[in-house]
Amino acid sequence: MTEEFKGFGLQKQDTNVTENRNIYVGGSDVPVILGLSKYKNQYELALEKTGLKKREYVSNPYIVFGNQLEPQIREYINAKNNMNFVVDTYIDEEKAIRSNVDGIDKEFNILLEIKTHGKNYDQRVYEVQMQLYMAQIGCDAGWLALYERPSDFDTEFDASRLVIKEIERDDELINKIQSAIETFWIRCEFLKDNPEMTETEYFSFGSELEAQLMELKSIAPQLLERKAQVKAFEEREKEIKEKLYEVMTQDDIKKIEAPFIMITRVLPSKQSRFDSKKFKEEHPDLYAAYVVESEKKGYVKISEPKEVK
Repeated sequence: MTEEFKGFGLQKQDTNVTENRNIYVGGSDVPVILGLSKYKNQYELALEKTGLKKREYVSNPYIVFGNQLEPQIREYINAKNNMNFVVDTYIDEEKAIRSNVDGIDKEFNILLEIKTHGKNYDQRVYEVQMQLYMAQIGCDAGWLALYERPSDFDTEFDASRLVIKEIERDDELINKIQSAIETFWIRCEFLKDNPEMTETEYFSFGSELEAQLMELKSIAPQLLERKAQVKAFEEREKEIKEKLYEVMTQDDIKKIEAPFIMITRVLPSKQSRFDSKKFKEEHPDLYAAYVVESEKKGYVKISEPKEVK
């Protein structure tokens, strides 16, 4: 007897897939975000995620066929290989990612992705989905089960149509996928604030610079507040130290020890300093012969904006 069909990742009407879809990126969204899908582009997906365009859940013979074959394929693979692949869902709330996997063997930590296809298919579309799942689950390998769909859509399982390919985890590709998803959500935020923006305008947002600016924007108020507090403490410290020096000098006190602090009076002293400015003026050639250039690392300065008068 075949197992009860869950349809994760295939049956689009499944509530596990459809509910709260606008707040997560799922495996089927990844090819769209990376520009690999021939059915939809990233801008159209963003319109759906932001609620500016209603997503239509349609059924067709290809989806129906996949829904009917998926549990049969999973059951066959489990029996043939002595595995225990079960459907499951993984959610990362922080990154807004949800992975509905066709199968995961939790003992061996191996992913299973089932795809029914025609004569021509783009395997990259399947692999990027698997890389997202492997990253979220934390596994190093997955099985891509490719079942060639018969022309008459016969749903009786035929093992000769099934090919299984092992896909290894690719951390470089995973980083690219995760970065693209982060950029996608940034663009969605701009789209929500500017619903009339064109497709061209949409793709102009969400660069790495804007990603960093958005993160900085979230911490900037606290950062500037802490800097102001530190500056105030430093100024107050300077005042206290000047007064302490006067009192300690007057009473000829060299050192004060307390449980959590030790205060030492440092006497005035003289030190020799080479006057490089005068030497340069009087001996420019000799000065130039001994000047050594060094690299100084660039940096970003963060300060409060100047008030417009």
